[in-house]
Amino acid sequence: MKKYSIKITPPSWASNLFIVISMILIPWTIYLSFALPAHHLSKNWDITWVGLDGIIILSLLSTGILARNRSIYVVISAIITGTLFITDAWFDILSYHWFSRGFNIALVMAIFGEIPMTIMNYSLAIHVLRKLHNLSK
Repeated sequence: MKKYSIKITPPSWASNLFIVISMILIPWTIYLSFALPAHHLSKNWDITWVGLDGIIILSLLSTGILARNRSIYVVISAIITGTLFITDAWFDILSYHWFSRGFNIALVMAIFGEIPMTIMNYSLAIHVLRKLHNLSK
């Protein structure tokens, strides 16, 4: 069985940007671990959100490293990361009463943070898949 090694060329902005954003999210996640109430409508509310943010950080970091290493697996990582961001936005927004302070903050974070990050991740995956498709012709 012959093993093929395909090196892809993700956009130059991808690796550094994803690694930097993952580093920026670390202090934010630490802040949330202290700022969020331990009980909301469910037990372990704070641990749930800090855990999700931690997974997002690891996923972003993985995507950045895979992009830097020009690995084909960056497609999978970018899709997972984008999905985590849109999931985070969805649960943030729907966890608050409409037009409450928390809702408004979650909406702003979604519009200016999580949705753009979702789009960037999916754009990265599409870019790499298009490059791979062109290589196969």
